[in-house]
Formats: sequence, C-alpha cells, structure tokens
Amino acid sequence: MMAKRSISVLALCALCAQLMFFIALCSEEAEGLIEKNWRQCVYKNLNNGKDIGLIKECLFYKKSADTGLRVFFNGNLRLYGCHHCCRRWYFTFNGVECSAPAAIDGIVYMIHGNNGKKNLHRVRQIEGVCQKVDKGIVRVGFWVGNCVGYGTADAYTGWNSVSRIYVEEVPPPQA
Repeated sequence: MMAKRSISVLALCALCAQLMFFIALCSEEAEGLIEKNWRQCVYKNLNNGKDIGLIKECLFYKKSADTGLRVFFNGNLRLYGCHHCCRRWYFTFNGVECSAPAAIDGIVYMIHGNNGKKNLHRVRQIEGVCQKVDKGIVRVGFWVGNCVGYGTADAYTGWNSVSRIYVEEVPPPQA
C-alpha cells in the first residue's frame, strides 16, 4: 500500500513542477504581450472616388523583423452603374503586395447594376496578416484596382462615415 502511495505522490510532485514551469512561462509571455505595438489611421468622410490607385497610406514603425503585421480596413466600399463588374481593394507594404503567406485583398462584384439601378454603399472589412515585412518604418497602403479578367468600373471608398486602417505587430504564427 505504501509503495502505491509514494508513486502517486511522486507523480503528483512531477505534475506540480510541470504546472509551475508552465505558469512561469506563461507569465513571461504575458509580460511581453502587455506592450502592444499598433496604430490606427482614422479618416472622417473619406469620400474617395478613385477607380484605380492608392486610397490612403498609414505609416507604422515595426520593431522586429521576426514578427508579422496584422492589418485591416473598415469602411464603406461600393460599385456603381455597371453590369457584371468587379473592383479589388488590397493592401501594400512599402509599395509591394504581401506574398507571405498571400495577398491581403477583397473584391466587390455586381451584376445587373447598369443604368444607375444600384448605388449601395456597404460597410466592409478586409483583414489579414503579412509575414516577412522588414523592421523599421512601413508604409501600409490601401489601394483599389481591377479584378483579374474584368475591366474598369466605378468604385467608391468611404462615404459619409468614418473609415480606418488598423496596423498591429503580431508574434510569428504557431509552428
């Protein structure tokens, strides 16, 4: 009886030691998370009628080459006066689209919208994380352009509301 009890006490002590190590590790990680690095560029009544080109740029100071950048745009996007048309909104980092892991973009497609039948301004959010962005000052650009296989269309970004670009430095993903 005594042998079984001493084994379970030893197992319990080992489990406690592992738990204490885990708590200490989490506490160290949590301390690093308290100091976040983020920025929000806010635009009241953006009202940008560009069909192709840079809409807005948000400068951000990235502290480490090993981290990623989480970005999102939140605001009104729309197409107008076209049938079977498409526009693509996307992010760039120092003038180049993200390639690790992939582009951060969103499209708006419309059918049966010619002759001014549809002029719907809708709040949309385009979001993602880009890896392998160098540390230092990063120009985070939000652009509008053509969808693959479609011609130009009448785009509008922002309208009678607040739009924002949010940028946050985030740790690398899980292995």
